[in-house]
Parts: sequence; structure tokens; C-alpha cells
Amino acid sequence: MTFSIKENNFYLNNKKVFLNSGEIHYFRIKRELWDKHLEAAKEAGLTTISTYVPWAFHESVEGVFDFDGTSCPERDLKGWLSRCQAHGLHCIVKPGPFILAEYRGAGLPDWFMEQYGSEVKMRNSKGEIVPSEGVSLFNQKYLEKVTLWYDNIMPFISQRQLSNDGPIIMMQICNEIGVFPWLAHQGDYNNNVKDRFIVYLSKKFSDLKELNSLWGTNYSDFSHVELPPDGKLPYASKQDRGRDYEWHMFWRTYYGDYLKMLTAMARERGVSVPLYHNLPGWIYGSGYEFPVNITMYEDLFEDKSDIIFGVDHIPEFMSYRNMHDDRIINDITYAMQGNKPLFAAEFQSGSREYHVVTNPREMELFYKASVANGLTGWNYYMFSQGRNTRHTGYSGSTFYWFNPLTPEGERTSAYPLVKRMNKIIKTSESLIVDAKRKAEVCVLFYPPYYATELERPVSGACELQFSASAIRRPAYFDGLLKVLQILNIDYNMMDLSKTTADKLQHYKQVWAFSTDEMNAADQQTIVNYTNAGGSMVIFPYLPDREMSQKPCTIIRDALSIHPSGSEIIDSPLIDVYDLKDIKCANPQSIFSEESLVDAEIIARNINGSACGFTKKLGNGSLTHLGTWIGFDTEGQKPVYEALLNQSSAKLRQASTNNENIAVRERFTSEQAAVLFVANYYNEEQTCNASYTHPETEETISIPYSQDVMLMPALYAILTPVCMKVAPGLKILHSTSDLLNIEEKNGQLIITLYGDRDLPGEIVFEGTEVQKISTAIMDGENLKIQHIKKNVVVAYTHKHKVEMTLNVSIG
Repeated sequence: MTFSIKENNFYLNNKKVFLNSGEIHYFRIKRELWDKHLEAAKEAGLTTISTYVPWAFHESVEGVFDFDGTSCPERDLKGWLSRCQAHGLHCIVKPGPFILAEYRGAGLPDWFMEQYGSEVKMRNSKGEIVPSEGVSLFNQKYLEKVTLWYDNIMPFISQRQLSNDGPIIMMQICNEIGVFPWLAHQGDYNNNVKDRFIVYLSKKFSDLKELNSLWGTNYSDFSHVELPPDGKLPYASKQDRGRDYEWHMFWRTYYGDYLKMLTAMARERGVSVPLYHNLPGWIYGSGYEFPVNITMYEDLFEDKSDIIFGVDHIPEFMSYRNMHDDRIINDITYAMQGNKPLFAAEFQSGSREYHVVTNPREMELFYKASVANGLTGWNYYMFSQGRNTRHTGYSGSTFYWFNPLTPEGERTSAYPLVKRMNKIIKTSESLIVDAKRKAEVCVLFYPPYYATELERPVSGACELQFSASAIRRPAYFDGLLKVLQILNIDYNMMDLSKTTADKLQHYKQVWAFSTDEMNAADQQTIVNYTNAGGSMVIFPYLPDREMSQKPCTIIRDALSIHPSGSEIIDSPLIDVYDLKDIKCANPQSIFSEESLVDAEIIARNINGSACGFTKKLGNGSLTHLGTWIGFDTEGQKPVYEALLNQSSAKLRQASTNNENIAVRERFTSEQAAVLFVANYYNEEQTCNASYTHPETEETISIPYSQDVMLMPALYAILTPVCMKVAPGLKILHSTSDLLNIEEKNGQLIITLYGDRDLPGEIVFEGTEVQKISTAIMDGENLKIQHIKKNVVVAYTHKHKVEMTLNVSIG
């Protein structure tokens, strides 16, 4: 048996699989209850169990390692892995050294911190210890003790990995190491950090002249370079901000070097399973800061390491307010890490905070959306609630709440949902893991705009019209990227810093969120794409410098257009095309009429000044809006639609007649698809939707047999499209959850589930469709409708009950 990662999928025995895992912490469950939890996990349809392996727990006394329960039954990691394997479950292990997991000290042993804490702790620029659980990652004492931990735990894991007939298929390499400086907004100023920064600079700059020129300094030797200030000291100049950019870029190599070092240590000790690392970032129901954490690992993406990055999807609640966040996180992760699987390493199933009460209905909507947004694996976090041993829990004695299982193994209201979702995944797995979005529109993601975890206050000395960190949420994350989803636009995301104009030519329209700062190569990519025939939309500013603050006006020069100034207006409004009084932001870049003589003016502000234009560039065109409009009024939505319509791109593969309904379609290589139709509002909606037939490209309606359907509040349909179920017979779509499909003795036996307020419908197509003779639901004969060339069976969903449909063929 083999488990591997190839491109953007997980493979078990060389077959694409959806990695379906649940988190159970053996060290937080009584030893005698392990089997009860594992039996429930297996019954729920999980294939894999994930757990941390706390260094602090297994080496509670320095130099004494317990993996067989000698000192405590729950330390029997050997027994835990054995019981998982006995239940037919694979394992993911997460041995740190950092685990976080609301474990005191983030999983580092108490004895270690008591003896060496003052030596290894992060320190600020004044030499003071940073109030954080983070340490200086290259401190020699820390690495010495980590090496001893790895000397013991890695051979143990190696002996029990799949290649050695054990249950372990994947391992986490440390956990969320960038979270400490991000949350503290504080870098580490230990001497070893300064030494590494100097090495970084000496490799980046061929000599000191270039560095001194950019920074406004007069260093005579790299060893004299001082670290940038920390804290809340505003930038003193453009040069000061340019230096800070290099400081952030350095930290990306720092994290990369650290994780590459741990990877090498694990490999040297025999661990050969795939490795991953977690990306955190949800804050109280929003993921707008998540991209900051993604950018921290730039030095490990694509082929720079064999680590994949799993996202922590913890939305806390699900509604119209954050309906866009999970897709954006997935898209940016995929754009940055390249062709690797999208895996939710912590996939909300419960809550780590007692006041955040989750409910199965919201979680079901989120789970289905996650599939529609491209996940090919997840790890329910937590599947089982836990109890902390004395003085180990960051949050006291209880770990997590509202999970499918209690610490005693009792099943809660969250359990049936997890079980049902796993049935949905299993039934449509081959489609889900192969489905891709078809998009002719692309939105660029620019990592430097999110490399800001240590950013200091931006002052007037920076001479910026727009600071990316100040406007990226309303203008980009909750603006452009949200409204595209509200409009049901099919778009992909690309990393501007890595892509090329040739790759962008696959798209008929490309959008770029751009401020004053953009590196020369990236400005040139935008120009090259447009020159080659692309349709480019760029806002709110045409950059005039690189991130280093070196002047750079490649886009402006290509257009032969430069702003003539900017205007700030109380309660600003603009007219765009024939759309009047559109709320916008200050300032607005304005352009002289003379400079736009060869361009079409598309936007003017209240003063009548031109603040937006479209101009031909080579074989393409560039549209620029010299402000941003966000998305907080209904009038802004038509502006985006109008801009989208300036290209010949096909904007939607699926659509709906109700603007409150979200609909998305992903296509497989076998002429099938996965369709998602969702109501994120907390009230029912009436609608119909349409989608593209993956084989014929004709437009298909859902519902098929009537004009409209009632979509219940906070509910989603997730259905396979054109799924083969028998020779010559496919399920075109269904409004029900398809939990199992079995062909037996000329019959299809289909297990269904759905909301009682949602009309039930299953549509069959294929060369043998006319051979369908009867349809019986739980003993009741149903009417078979022949519509066009297809067969439709309609029914009523029962309340919270699985139903069995027997369809006779021939």
C-alpha cells in the first residue's frame, strides 16, 4: 500500500482520493476510551485520524522518553497507533516541536522553558523578552534539544509509516511558526537573527553601494548593518520603508530555512511520508488577514520544498458576511504553493472558544462550499473533544467544545452531519478530486502587499497615495473578490510575482489590485500581457516605484499616461460609464484631458475630473480606475459587471435568477462536473439556477421539472453532474445529497437526504434512460416524468431521515 502526493491530489495505491481525516488527541482521552472514539470515527466514514504528538507530554522529564505508556497509560503512542490500524484507519502525526493546540508552552516541555527560557525566547530591539510562546528558532540550545527529541520520535514514526506496514501516511513538520510574530506584531531581535539578516543582505546585494543608495545609509561593511526598528515607530522616510521591505523578505527565507532544516532532520532519521505545515489566519469569523500568513512561506512553495501547506479553516459561523472568505483563502493558497493539494488541515468541527457556538446547519453549508471551492482533503478539527491533564491546557481543563464526540465518546448533534458529509464525499469522490474551475477571468494576487506582519505605521514621509495594508480589505478582499463571488463570476487567481504574460494569455481578462508600489518585473508582466492582446483592469493606482522605493513607472510609460495629481473630496462619488453617483474612496487620481486624447474616459469625480480611462496598448487594452469602490452599496455591483463586460470573456458557467443565491460549477476531465447552489441568507429564497452541461455545453436548469424551487435558509445543494451510475445511464443532477449508489439485479438503489422544505428531484440521462420503468421511494411508487430526452423523478424530502430510492432499469 502506498500514499503519495502528485500535483494537486492525494493518491492511495496510485488512485486519487479525498483525504478524509478527523482529529482525536489520544493524550486528551482516557486510554480505556480510545477504542470507543475510533469505532465512532470509523462508523462516521473517516479514513484517517490525525493527532499531535506533544514533546512536552512524552519527555515530561528531561532525557526520559515515554512512547509505550510506562509512566502514564495515555502516553502509549505505540498502542494508539496500533489501535488506529486495528480499526482500519490511517494516521497523520504532528510531532512539532511546536504544536500549539492550546497546549501550555505550545508543546515545548516545562523543564526546557524553566532552564533555558530566558536564553531562547524572542526578544525585541531593546533586548526585552517578547511576551509570546515563540522562541528564537535558530538558538543553539533550542536546536540541541529539538535534535534530541527528533532523535527519539522520528525513528519511532519511521518504523510505523505506511512503507513499513504501519498506519502513518503523513506528518506535519512543526506548526504555524509564523503565528507568533504575526499575533505579537513583533520580530525577533536576537543576535543570531541579525547574523542571518546580514548573510541574507550580502547575498541579495552585490555590494553595499546599492544598499546604501536605497536605504539612505553609509555602511562601510555588511557587518555594520543595523536591524530596522520595531514597535510603533512610524516610517521616517521612503528609504526607511524600503529597508522594512527587505526585513519582511528576510523573514520569508528565515522560516524557509527553519522548516527545510527540520525536513532534512526528519528525512535523515527515516521519515519518508509526505510532509505538511499549517497556515492559520481566520480572525473572529473573517479570513481577511489569512493571506499575510500565506506569504510568510514564500521560500517553500512550488518546487522549493516538498512540504505542502494545509489551511486552517475556522470560520466560527457561516453567513453572507463571510461567504467569500474560504474560497479566497483556497485560491490564494493554490496560486502561491503551486500544483499541490488543497488540504484543510484544521477544518472546523466544534469551537475552541465556548462563547462561539457552532451549529450543524451552518457547518453543513461551509462543508459543501469547501468542496465547491476546491478542497481535496480535510481534517475535522476537532472530531473528539478532549480533557487536558493537570497544568497542560492553555484554556484550562477542557479542550474544544461542540464536537461530534465528547471526551467520553458520546455522540452529539454534530456527529450525524460529519457522517453524512463523509457519505457524500465517498459517493462522488472520483468527481470531487478531479473537478476544476473553468475560468476566462483572472484576478492577480500580489504577495508583497501582504508581507506586512511587522509593518510599522505609514507616515506622510513615505509619500504614498495608497498603503496596501490600509485598503486591501475593503478594496480587494471584501471588495473585488467578494463581489465577483456575489455575481457568480468564474475566476481564477494567479500570483503576479511568479506568473508570466504567456500564462496569463489563457485569460481574456485580468484584474490587478495595485498601489504606488510594484516591482519592475511585475509591472512588466502586466504590460506584456496587455500588449499581447489581453484585457487588463487595474486599480486604484498606477505604480510609481518598486517595493524597495526605487522609482519605477513601467506601466505609466507604456501607456504614456501619468496622473496630473489627486483630489480629496468629502463624501466622494464618481460616475463610471453611464452609472451615476457611485460611492468611492479618497483620494482619486486625476488625469488631464490632454493626456487622455488617445484614450476613452470612463470615470469622472464630482469635480468633473477624469479619474478612469481605457486605452489600447499593443494588441490589448488597459482599463484603469484611479480610485477604489469596494463593495458596501448596491450601486457598486453594476460597476464591476460593466467592467467585466468590457472583455469577451465568458463570465459564468452557472447562474441563477436570484442575486441572493450563489452557484458554482467545476468540471472533470471525464465530461462530468460538481454543482453547488447555496443560500447564505438566514431566510428562504425562491430561485432557479442553470449550469453548463459538461459534455454538450447546453444550458441545463435546476430544478428541471418546474420553474422555481424554494431554497431553505443557510442551505446548499452539492450534486454531481453527469455521473455514471450504470452502463448507458448517468445522473444529470439531484437536489438531494447522494449518500450511496448501488447497482444490483437491474436496479439502482440510491440513498438520499435533503431538507424537508427543498423539493426533491433526481434527473437521469443517457442512451439507456428510456429503460427506466419504475421508481419507488421507501415503498411508495413515484411518478416518472419524461422531459426532453431525460427522465425526472420528483419527491418530497423527509425530515432528517435518509431515504432509499429504487429505480428499475429494463
